[in-house]
Amino acid sequence: MSRVTRAQRSTRWCVAALFVATAVAACGGSGMGNSPATPPPAAPAITAQPMNQSVPMGLAATYAVTATGSQLLYQWQRDGAPIAGAVGSTYVTPPTAFADTGATFTATVSNAGGSVSSTPASLTVTARAPAGGDLRFQQVDAPSTVNGWGNAGVALSTGLIARGGLSSSPALGTAFEVGAGNCAVPPVTDGTGCEWFLTETPLSGASDLAVAYASDTFDNFAADLEASSPWPGFMGLSQLMASSPQSVINALDTEPGSNLFAVGFVYSPQASGFSLTRQTVAPADLQAALTEAGAASRVVTAISYNSGLLTFLAYGWQADGATVYDATAVIASPADAPDAAAALAAQGYIITATGIANSAGDVLLVGTRVQGDTLARPFKSAGSQSEYAQLEAAGYAVVGVIDNLALARSFTYLYER
Repeated sequence: MSRVTRAQRSTRWCVAALFVATAVAACGGSGMGNSPATPPPAAPAITAQPMNQSVPMGLAATYAVTATGSQLLYQWQRDGAPIAGAVGSTYVTPPTAFADTGATFTATVSNAGGSVSSTPASLTVTARAPAGGDLRFQQVDAPSTVNGWGNAGVALSTGLIARGGLSSSPALGTAFEVGAGNCAVPPVTDGTGCEWFLTETPLSGASDLAVAYASDTFDNFAADLEASSPWPGFMGLSQLMASSPQSVINALDTEPGSNLFAVGFVYSPQASGFSLTRQTVAPADLQAALTEAGAASRVVTAISYNSGLLTFLAYGWQADGATVYDATAVIASPADAPDAAAALAAQGYIITATGIANSAGDVLLVGTRVQGDTLARPFKSAGSQSEYAQLEAAGYAVVGVIDNLALARSFTYLYER
């Protein structure tokens, strides 16, 4: 019978203890003083679901999801299929096409504790947005308006004095207010309607846009439109010129009987390549002239009636030399002008010019659309400050201002997206 020495018993005990400690640790126990294993994180929870989006054709839609939890991973899906590279809490689509309307987007949020999927958010694609940087479309669906505007200060509304000018930046301006009757303040018009009042609204956030208004004697009309230096009377941005290839005139009032005229225009130092043409026609020839301008990829942006003739300004753009536009003119009384504008928008037109149509003081609306683009455009009219604020916050742009002097100067603003 063999004897086990004290040293042998000690060695066996140590081996056994080591075995037990290893086994306990492997099973998740603390063992010989080891730290406990880190528990998995709590599964994510979504606190803000992605929202349905409606965007003009050609613009991107943005979806966002908010979730709680640690070490979160994101994956967006379109119609149930994962989108390559869409792995953040926000997803921005490529520029939209009409075929994208009806698509749904969901986000899956996961970590080591589990995963959760958002509710689906839909995409609706509306009428085409003008190309980025195109100053000819009253800033409809432009970066300056599509995300909301007009909340950087109080808008200015005034009447221009003869041979004067003013400008502001960053700001947007409306076309002149148009309506029946004579203006109530100087300069008095020659009986063809009020086209002198203007409104400019400061922009919030960074913007490279400026708005300017200027007036001069009618004898200088042609020379001023071709001037190579700023007109006298500008306050502030003295580099502004209506004739600059970085400017587009969006308001015009010609009054040869009073030897006065006025223009309003938008300017951007980042813009380039706009070229102006001027044409005067009889009212019966206006539609043919508009059709000809659209076929040449030119957009009518300002129009004015005087002495039985219509003078309009149209712009080409170096970045858009091939697009064919449909252009049409509609005449309505000041009271009926909002309904006429709504009918144009329902046919896909953006109102690009407003003016007086005749000696009776009717309103002339010029609508422009890419040829064959008949998808209806969102349109609203508003007659109060609270309505203006709501529409501007929702991304609508002002395309015309109607002043019905017969109704004690009742103003109606026309908005489009």
